[in-house]
Amino acid sequence: MAFQNPAQNFIEARLNLDDIVSLSPWSTYLMRSDIACPEAGIVKGSVLAVDRALTPRHGQIIVAEYEGELVLRRLLLKPVPALQSLERSDAIALLDENQPLPVWGVVAYALNDIAGQGFTGPAGE
Repeated sequence: MAFQNPAQNFIEARLNLDDIVSLSPWSTYLMRSDIACPEAGIVKGSVLAVDRALTPRHGQIIVAEYEGELVLRRLLLKPVPALQSLERSDAIALLDENQPLPVWGVVAYALNDIAGQGFTGPAGE
């Protein structure tokens, strides 16, 4: 006669990042942040999942093509289109309403190294 393991009802599946976030391999790019935006959960060195297929909305953190560079900004659409600096909320660049928005992609997720172990892999090295 065999006894049943009393812990078998408490076995949990291993956590898998693919099961909890939606990342498209065709439109999502990983980038490393060179600035901090603590109120958005981004610290310097965060790995950002930037999705180029998402439709940008007012207030979202985006990667913008601005002055020949890819930069992190908050997209403001009301009352007029503008890019807001994440480091200085008073630094706002107004955008021409007659031009397409300079959105390269929308920041979908930020992964932070809380323990200070560092990241491995090619996301900006």
